Amino acid sequence: MIDSEKKIILDADVIIHFCKGNLLGKLPSIYPNKLFIPSIVYKEALSKKHATEVSNLLSFKLATELEIKYDKKVFIEYNRLVKSGLGKGESACMAYCRYNNDVIGSSNLKDIKKYCTDNGITYLTTMDFINAAFEGEILTESECDEFIYNVISKGSRLPFKTLNEYRKSIKKA
Repeated sequence: MIDSEKKIILDADVIIHFCKGNLLGKLPSIYPNKLFIPSIVYKEALSKKHATEVSNLLSFKLATELEIKYDKKVFIEYNRLVKSGLGKGESACMAYCRYNNDVIGSSNLKDIKKYCTDNGITYLTTMDFINAAFEGEILTESECDEFIYNVISKGSRLPFKTLNEYRKSIKKA
């Protein structure tokens, strides 16, 4: 369960997965009034192929654009992370959450997991969002499975082929 006071700072991969899964409109209902998209993520990764869908999220105030360059500590950490070879989107999300105690929405565990663990940052993957949608009765199991199928069939990777596989894996953990 995510603390209701925390913001969820979205990286591009989660947004792209929801676009590919044809459920971007459902994303804000999973964690209402909590979704923030760093301007770096929006401008660098989303403004081309998914511009209309993401712009609609922002225009209808279903997500809020977040500017990090005005917070000196965050911006210095962002630059350090980018120089270390991490992507701009992940770096923006991680730097912001490190200094604001918020939650990252990213499925790029290869780049974020160690940093998040080392800095006590909570993260949610695309599968966590889908599971929360199921638990919140926003999506049925078959709708979740259709989403997963659509995302995978459109060239993205997800670690599970069904919601049930994912749910079994988190029960073991």
